[in-house]
Parts: sequence; C-alpha cells; structure tokens
Amino acid sequence: MTIPGSENYTEIAMTLDELFAESHLLPTVPKVVFDLIELLRNEDAAVSVVARKIELDQVLTARVLRMANSPYFGLRRKILSIQDAIQLLGFSSIRSLVVSSGLTGTFRKIDGVNLPAFWSHSLRVAAVARYLAGKTRRVDQSLAFTVGSMHAIGHLIMASAMKEQIAELNAAHPFDLMGRLEVEQQKFGFHYGEVGSRLAARWKFAPEFVSALSCFANPMEAEHVDPLANVLHLAVWRVALEREGLRIGDAQHVWPALSADAIGLSEDVMQDMPAPRELASDLESMIA
Repeated sequence: MTIPGSENYTEIAMTLDELFAESHLLPTVPKVVFDLIELLRNEDAAVSVVARKIELDQVLTARVLRMANSPYFGLRRKILSIQDAIQLLGFSSIRSLVVSSGLTGTFRKIDGVNLPAFWSHSLRVAAVARYLAGKTRRVDQSLAFTVGSMHAIGHLIMASAMKEQIAELNAAHPFDLMGRLEVEQQKFGFHYGEVGSRLAARWKFAPEFVSALSCFANPMEAEHVDPLANVLHLAVWRVALEREGLRIGDAQHVWPALSADAIGLSEDVMQDMPAPRELASDLESMIA
C-alpha cells in the first residue's frame, strides 16, 4: 500500500534497533505489575500472597476491583476484596486485569495521542480477541484479552520517539484504520506490533505473548501456525472495520479467510458476534 504524498514525509528518524537503544524513551513496567506477572505464572501460588501484592498499589487495587465488578465478567455478587476477585475469577483473568490496568498507568501523556481514545480502541480489540478465543478454544481467553489490550502499545512508543513522522502518518492514515500496519512496514521497515513485541520481551513477558505481537500483522507468514496471533489479527481487522463504518462482507475489505481457517473460525461466527463497541462497553473503568 502506497500513501499518497508519502514522498513528502519527514525522513525516518531511527530504526527499530536505534529506537530501543534510546532507553530513556522506553517505559518501564511498574514493579508491582512485573512481580505479579512472575507470581501468577505459578498456578500454585497462594491466593493470599497474590492479593497482598496487588494491595500494595492502591490505584491497581481500585482498577482491578472496578473491572471485576463490571458486567463484562457477569459475576452474580459484589466483589469487595482482591482475594474475592482472585477466587472468583481465577489467576488467568487476574493476570489480564493486572497487566492491562498496569499498562494504562504506565503512559501518562503522549504528545499528539488521545490516550482515552487509544485505550478505548485497545479494549475493543481485547474484547473481540477474548470473544473469538472462546469460539476457537485454541487460545486462553484471558491471554487473548491481555494481548489484545497491549497490541498497539508500540504506537505509543513510536509516537514518543518519532513525533514528527508519526504525526504526519496519523494525519494521512490514523493508526486504528485498516492497513496501518502495512503502511508502517513500508515506511519505517517495522510496525507498531513489532515494537510492542520487543517491549514485551524486554519486560520478560511469556514467549507466546511476544510472538503474537510480533506476527499478528501477517500471521500466515509465521513459521508455525500461531493461534493467538491469528485471533489478534482477526480482532484488529474487525475493530478497524467498525471504525471505518463498514460491515462484514463489504467489498472494500475481504474476509481474512486464511487466518480464520487456521483457527477454525467461520465467517458466520464473526457475523453473529456483537459489535466491538458493545463487547467493550462495560470496560470503561479500565481507562477511568
């Protein structure tokens, strides 16, 4: 895909390696989040220990409780404590809440980026990814939600480190529209998914997390079928379709059949799915 007028863009400021060499430009995962990621990898960890760790951060505690009490999780009784949330939701869902909530607090302000709109978009992708993971049964739903919520975090890093280039690109092709990843690959030699993948590796996230972020733009080019990357690819496609006011089946954007077939999803599943904005409507506490 060629961007009209792209020859007038400011020259690229840095490569992917150069971007990550500028460590002062990179966010650091909050220590409590990092510690919890490590702790929650052990399914035998004591609930009380996990709860105490979360409670060390008041903001994180409040966000997790708001999220656990949202209609999105459909719990029948009020969650009053972190320990209650863990026992009812399980470690996998709590891991998703901790990572997603922690990330929103990591980026306070990015010039030229409307952060509430950015996180709203990310949560729509997360909600769709979780839904599709439940349909394919080849991907953990909570993992799909977490990766979906982080899928575009590389955009924030690029917007911080390459302000002029990203501002110009956003004006011509907003990051949440169809084809943005291909446009970035053409112009910069990398895209925001790869930046997010490099950051996830730096933060020592799980290998499947890192891999999905790296290849969701073109999952069929991966050496092996990556179910999580294909779920994420479909989720990003569906949210972009909604963003552009289009419906599944519109001639402008062909159904990504290869990714769907790779994880056993039919077009009917996507047709029957609620709209992304509806799936994510109860997640606003995440960005409050």
